[in-house]
Amino acid sequence: MKLKTIFILAAALVNFACTTTPPLAPLAANVLWHDQNFDYKASDVIETKEMLFALDPELMAMLTAKNHSIFTTDRRLEDLGSMLFSQKGIRITYTAGHSTSAAETWQKKQGDCLSLTLLTYAASKALGIDATMQEVRVPVAVDRRGGVDFISGHVNVFVHNTSPLLINGRSFGTGGVIIDFEPQIGSRQHGTDLSDDQIVARFYNNRASEFLASKDDHKAYAYFKAAITADPTFAGAYSNLAQLYNRRGMTGAAEDLLHHAMALNERSDAPLRTLHKLLVAQGRAAEASAVAEKLRKHDDEDPYFWLGIGLDHLQQNRYSKAIDALERAESLTTGFEEIHRYLAIAYWRNGQQKLADKELATLVSMRTDDQVVKILSRKLGRSPHEVLVQ
Repeated sequence: MKLKTIFILAAALVNFACTTTPPLAPLAANVLWHDQNFDYKASDVIETKEMLFALDPELMAMLTAKNHSIFTTDRRLEDLGSMLFSQKGIRITYTAGHSTSAAETWQKKQGDCLSLTLLTYAASKALGIDATMQEVRVPVAVDRRGGVDFISGHVNVFVHNTSPLLINGRSFGTGGVIIDFEPQIGSRQHGTDLSDDQIVARFYNNRASEFLASKDDHKAYAYFKAAITADPTFAGAYSNLAQLYNRRGMTGAAEDLLHHAMALNERSDAPLRTLHKLLVAQGRAAEASAVAEKLRKHDDEDPYFWLGIGLDHLQQNRYSKAIDALERAESLTTGFEEIHRYLAIAYWRNGQQKLADKELATLVSMRTDDQVVKILSRKLGRSPHEVLVQ
């Protein structure tokens, strides 16, 4: 995937309904943990929270070289941006598949989205910037490693700014800036804030998944246990630990974990898909059919599912099918800029100029100061083949 250099100006914030949900009762320890089956040693988890957030001494010296206490937050953010990004591109490259601490990410000048989030957040804190790590929803991407399917999530850093910014010659308005090294569809949205412990849990889960793929079950178990201990509400760790249990023939324990994961996060389809495979393998056809129906209903009501399908059709020049999927996505959500953007391109490439103009007008009303919208407006006056899906 082509790397993109970006400081993303956050979109209009997504409104979340305020609901009061009673806390889910934790799983009993004898149901959740099976230390004796995996020769469990807590010492197998070598990274502590302090280690993950600690900055490389060289970087810390760079951050403290100036007396940032006399600078405004905006000036500090500009300094951080200049440190992470240059005029020509990202100083630190995105590489998927392995999470590292903030210090190791800086030393290697590469990392996955979680690694880069750790580094950016820790550096922001060292500069006195009010930053928040967040998890954002993106279309589902499946990464198959070692015979195991992994559903990729996405995290980045959100910073509030109260005055205009100029970073590497690019201007930003007030409101909020999202720092993201590998922006994806949906990553412009304001997501769910993550605490330090919650990001640590996701690091442990990523490391456990690596061990799971390499069939090092003992270390995979230790890291999954560390992830759930750090954040008992993290559904993904339960779902992944269930895959480990199922591989070891512990199907009852795996099923308990999957049901718990589904109760923790009703939006995620990963535990549903794993449960369906488990039921099919056991020959429980009626139950598998019921889960398959839940999956179909889940996908049918998920704008990210339809957005992913629509973008795939658009990239393959199947414009009518792209329009059908993107219109479905548009009907399931409001204020989702990428849907309007890609729908405008799909309409235009399909020769439906008036509908393309309507989507563009919606985009302009939402983001009159957005450079992406302005560039798209200019491109829609050219040949359809000159407008690229990015």
